[in-house]
Amino acid sequence: MKKSLMLAAWLAGSLLPAATRAEDAPPPDAYGSLFRSIAGGSLEKNHRIGVLGWVDATAITASSTGADGSLGNGAFFSGEKGLNLNQLGLVFCRGISCPGPLAGRPQGVIARVGPFPGPRGGQVEFGFNVTATYGRDSDFFRTAGFDDFTSDLDNDNKLAFPQAYAEVYLPVLGGTTVLAGNFLSPVSGKEIGLPFTPPNWFSTHTYSLQHGPGTHTGVLISSRLPTREGAGLWGFELGAVTGWSTVEDSRPTLIGALRWRSADFRTWVDFEAVYGDGEGDAYGPARGGSAYIALSSTDERLDRAAAYLTVGHQVNPDLSLAFEANYGFQEGGDIPAPGAITRKSEWYGLNAQARYKLADNLHLNGRAEWFRDDNAANIQWAANGATGGNVYAVTAGLEWQATPALRIRPELRYDTYDGGGTLFGGGRNDQFTALLNATLRF
Repeated sequence: MKKSLMLAAWLAGSLLPAATRAEDAPPPDAYGSLFRSIAGGSLEKNHRIGVLGWVDATAITASSTGADGSLGNGAFFSGEKGLNLNQLGLVFCRGISCPGPLAGRPQGVIARVGPFPGPRGGQVEFGFNVTATYGRDSDFFRTAGFDDFTSDLDNDNKLAFPQAYAEVYLPVLGGTTVLAGNFLSPVSGKEIGLPFTPPNWFSTHTYSLQHGPGTHTGVLISSRLPTREGAGLWGFELGAVTGWSTVEDSRPTLIGALRWRSADFRTWVDFEAVYGDGEGDAYGPARGGSAYIALSSTDERLDRAAAYLTVGHQVNPDLSLAFEANYGFQEGGDIPAPGAITRKSEWYGLNAQARYKLADNLHLNGRAEWFRDDNAANIQWAANGATGGNVYAVTAGLEWQATPALRIRPELRYDTYDGGGTLFGGGRNDQFTALLNATLRF
């Protein structure tokens, strides 16, 4: 990545309790409205095939920027000072692989989201998803060997295909899905990289997302486990993929998750992890691959892992909380190239988030994060001049669903770094960011 940045499957990672998800979701006609107006509704109605789109743009300013106006790590999804086209996105999908009403009922499990109550579906179902994005965020959505085009590397806005997969639902256990292809990582904690349903609470993102995988290519199995009545719901995921944001790693990487939902569905607990070889999978800016450069002169395996534990709880109909802990490491190689990791490096952190409903279409969101990258293993830290240490960030914002299709989010954020070197532009170790983000669904 990143991820996630990426991030997320669109319902990737640990999301929120059911009541919160319902209130956050856009009306059924928000996504796909342009396609329906042109082609009519027969494909959606008769075949559950949709074409869904969005435009996501941000006007942003910061107290510290690089010489070229680029922003520091705290707003790493937003490009540079001024107006940014983050994402022009388009999804061509069918049935269970679509967000919203086209997906149908949960059938016991949704891949990269987890188990759902109710009877499992009794029929085999097929779906597919092809997602394209154009804009500044595409730097973090590319997969090396799949969509790492070279013709636009010098452009601010780039094209990426973060998802291209097929999916099948099977009436096995409490409901099981098998997903195969290129997809946004489910190992992303309380973050996703795209403005899907439900959306992220914030326009900027966490350092934990920056330090995780963005996309994977391979196979992922998701299933709901049988449980006794009243004990809540358990689900698991297990996959074999070709590393972090690359199809060119010959040594397989394992991804997995264990997910629990309380009987009243107000509390969600998710443990997500990825483990595999991190040797030689960094391919340069906007080319996909991981954000870690670890090289071996003998092609020796260099282990890398990351894990997220996320707890979400709906306190009451107006207040939702989320807490996340994360940890990762990369073994060092023996080639001291610029930015390369030559000793075992670890990164870890905590963040807490809250969301309060002021009105049916207006929410107040807050987040606090502590994160430590011991040796500036992430190349985005090293490139900014950091040598490792702690960063602290506080974020506050409003989310206004102005119309069924238009979401507006003003946001304020402050980051401070106390490690070696410098982390933000202009040789500074703190950064204040103010932005106005707008997302239009069509």
